[in-house]
Amino acid sequence: MRLFLLLALSASWASAQGVVSVTPDAPTNGEPVTVTFSEPVDSVTVTYRPGAVTAQEEVFTPGSAVFEFVPERAGVVSVASGDASQNLSVRFQGTPLGGLIVMVLAGLVLFGGAAISLRALLSDGHRIEVDPTLRPDT
Repeated sequence: MRLFLLLALSASWASAQGVVSVTPDAPTNGEPVTVTFSEPVDSVTVTYRPGAVTAQEEVFTPGSAVFEFVPERAGVVSVASGDASQNLSVRFQGTPLGGLIVMVLAGLVLFGGAAISLRALLSDGHRIEVDPTLRPDT
C-alpha cells in the first residue's frame, strides 16, 4: 500500500512540474532556446527579470509541447505556462562593456587613493619625531 501511495504521489508531482527540458543548459542572449513541456501548451509567458520593478513579459502561443524563443537580454528569465515554470540564467554573449568600465574606474579610485595616501605619508612635510625610550621593547 505504501508503495502504491509513493508511486501515486511521485506521478502527480512529475505531472505538476510540466517543464521537461531546456536546451541549451546555459543559454546565451541572442541565441535560440528550446523549452520542452510534458504536454502541448496554448500560451507561454516569458518574463525578463521576474519579481523586479523592471520586469517585462512577452506572451507566445506555440500550440505544441516544444517552444523556441530567442532571449533579448541577459539575466534571469522565467518561462511559464499554467502551473509549469522554469527559471533560466541567460548569459551575455561576451564581456559587457559597462561592467568593464565600472571595474576599471573602481580600480583607479582604489589604487589612486592608495597612491595619494602613500605619497602624503612619505612626503617630508610634517615629520613626527618618536622618542624610542617611551616605547618598551616587546
